[in-house]
Amino acid sequence: MDLYFDNAATTRISGKALNAYTEASLGCWGNPSSVHRPGLEARKKLEEERERIASLMEVPASSLFFTSGATESIAAAVSSLLFTTPGKIIISSAEHEAVASWLPLLRQYGWKTAVLKAKGGTVDPDDLRAELTPDTKFVGIMAVSNVTGAIEPVKELVETVREYEKAGRRRIFFFSDSVQALGKTDYSAADLGIDGASFSAHKINGPRGIGMLYLRNPSSFRPLAQAGGQERGKRGGTENLPAISAFRAALEEWMDGRAEKNAEAKRRKDMIVTALMERGFRILSPVNSSPYIISFASKLPSEVYTRILSDRGVYVSAGSACSNNSRGEGERILLGMGFSPDAARNAVRISMSNSTTDEECMELIRIIGETADGR
Repeated sequence: MDLYFDNAATTRISGKALNAYTEASLGCWGNPSSVHRPGLEARKKLEEERERIASLMEVPASSLFFTSGATESIAAAVSSLLFTTPGKIIISSAEHEAVASWLPLLRQYGWKTAVLKAKGGTVDPDDLRAELTPDTKFVGIMAVSNVTGAIEPVKELVETVREYEKAGRRRIFFFSDSVQALGKTDYSAADLGIDGASFSAHKINGPRGIGMLYLRNPSSFRPLAQAGGQERGKRGGTENLPAISAFRAALEEWMDGRAEKNAEAKRRKDMIVTALMERGFRILSPVNSSPYIISFASKLPSEVYTRILSDRGVYVSAGSACSNNSRGEGERILLGMGFSPDAARNAVRISMSNSTTDEECMELIRIIGETADGR
């Protein structure tokens, strides 16, 4: 039995999402920007899908813009700063490389940068308050850590920023990479009060290559390049309508009975965590973290242990999937969370989806027990 426990990296596309993709491909093949009948039909379908997704997320349809994924959404938000007079940008030490990698470029353009400690995976609002200055223009703090599943106190952090704004009167753009939050936690962009957020379909059984950028106030956002003017001038390029339809179908599945599904995921997570602790592993994920992500320190370097598990048909990640390509990213994030170098170097991530079964979890536990000492 192959055991896939790397769902935080990507999930299998669901049957419903695949059917939605096929139906849109065959039924609405026109370019949504064209003014002939096939184009107008595609445009109508595009806006219907946007409305349905917005309804699921309880945000206005006008606040959602389709992109190729979270990385592009993040790039659009951060690169827009290059149009403005340099100020200060604040992020956390737990941010994905898609956010953190922009800091060197911004510094070249005269921006001040601050990286907040995220002890245990979360930012202390007092630490954020201490870094806020009159020239602060952008704060970027993710909703859920892709490495440990830590859930940031985003609402409290946003309130900290808004309170500071009252004295300084300068509006600060609060952005939250929300890839691991949508459908998997009690997440609401509107309730959090954030200004922008990024999402990817392939984290919730949708296809790769499609994501969204949420903008609470689109009129205040100026993209680096408008290209063909699609997505109301916020993101150029022909919209990937089949993938958008599949994204909507996947999100409907995740949001249907979300509370019950998340409770089931937590039950399975608790079962695995208990077994890991009984076998002497150190759990790196906070107690109150995403029910879909478990990070633990093995007794071997993570690259070694993940290969041992892979040889047994168990597929997990070394800290995060991106750390397998960008060496040290997982370690960087865990060190920023206050973990020891050994724990960061030996970190392994198990991540589940709604299709994960009890049988798979029990088999995972059995194999981990047999390989705990590197056998």
